Amino acid sequence: MASLAAKIIKPLFRAIMKRDIQDPDHLVRHLRRVMNAPLIPSQIPRGVSLRNGRVADVPGQWLTTVNPVATVLFLHGGAFVGGRLDTYHHFCGTLAKALNARVFLADYRLAPEHPFPAATDDAFAVYSALIKESLPLMVAGDSAGGNLTLATLLRARDEQQLMPVCAVAISPGADATGKLMSRDANNGSDPMLSRVMIDGATRIYLQGADPFHPYASPAQGDYQGLPPLMLTVSEEECLRDDSYVVAEQARRASVPVTLLSRQDMPHVWPIFLLLLPEARQDTRKIVRFMQSHLSSRRHNELPNHSSRSDNLHASPTTQEAVA
Repeated sequence: MASLAAKIIKPLFRAIMKRDIQDPDHLVRHLRRVMNAPLIPSQIPRGVSLRNGRVADVPGQWLTTVNPVATVLFLHGGAFVGGRLDTYHHFCGTLAKALNARVFLADYRLAPEHPFPAATDDAFAVYSALIKESLPLMVAGDSAGGNLTLATLLRARDEQQLMPVCAVAISPGADATGKLMSRDANNGSDPMLSRVMIDGATRIYLQGADPFHPYASPAQGDYQGLPPLMLTVSEEECLRDDSYVVAEQARRASVPVTLLSRQDMPHVWPIFLLLLPEARQDTRKIVRFMQSHLSSRRHNELPNHSSRSDNLHASPTTQEAVA
């Protein structure tokens, strides 16, 4: 059963955000007004510092501990047209503190001014720079940023770059074709997104590009050779099936997948740490997932161990459904 906080916050999200807006200019203005407003408290945890920075000439912000032992590239959500970095300060700061890591929040280019593949190019440029550094790298993102997380992994694999330790996609918008059943099935139950909003934002982002291209629709990709993945999804959101299809694609490629699903949660609920007890519970699970694979990577890089963790790619899919 959902918490009282979740029962309160969902109708608020519905009133503030959910619209069936057909006009693309109106949709962009609405999404930016909502997503760029400081609606959600997002304080930086004690022991984590914040500074502006650039990686591969992409602007962003660093949230870091004093002596980090790992790097996290975080790609924010916002339907590819908006998104406010400080919305993620508390969540990414929590990751930084729990993992003793530095987190780079990439401020990638947005549509309609910069349509596909601008965002994917920026995400990949940052990834390519960070993967070459000495600290082990993990990648995470929510919604549109979840799409970019998966697309970045696929492109890195295609260009024969090293893989990160692991990756986390929170309610990823992984399909741009519009063919998945949950777009319609959950149109009424989703408190934040509607089919019309998703389809409109997708058209604004792609501007005529092929929706079946795996860098636009990672659900269409071949996951052979990718690192361990964690996916989180609400059973009542329009993007539910995106996570399920990605999990199945990864399973077929023998990539270990942890799929965390919950009932009665809003889209990208783990981000709302200060508002939802479920977010706090599930962020701890995300941290444990990342810690476990970071520990495995370190173990396999010790002397007398292979630098590649082949056993990680033979693990079965794990699914955790939470009521």
